Amino acid sequence: MINIVSVAGICIIAAVLCKLFGSVGSEYSLYIKLAAAAALMSALILFISPVAETVRSIYERAGADEEYLTILFKSLGICYITQFACDICRDSGESALASQAELAGKLSLLILALPLFDSLSEIVSGLI
Repeated sequence: MINIVSVAGICIIAAVLCKLFGSVGSEYSLYIKLAAAAALMSALILFISPVAETVRSIYERAGADEEYLTILFKSLGICYITQFACDICRDSGESALASQAELAGKLSLLILALPLFDSLSEIVSGLI
């Protein structure tokens, strides 16, 4: 179980440090944000393993195709990485770069979902 108190503590400490070092140089606050975000992301990755196993067992019991589970996890990863990149870009004042990262993430999801659209079209044509 994720200890939300620890996560909140890390976030609060990082925010206070950013305010303290922000007056010295804005680049220091960016480095603090990056370090805190990377630490939190790596800690959360360790806690996602039980969730992945639960989802995998649900898929196995349902008899669903393994390809769908792979697409689900890849799309989840794309969403997290894109959100992380966008937040860092916006925090550093680069909203145009954040918009480009969002567009790239959306296109990546679309490309990843193409096999699902193909399966859907086969199901619809089989029903007709």
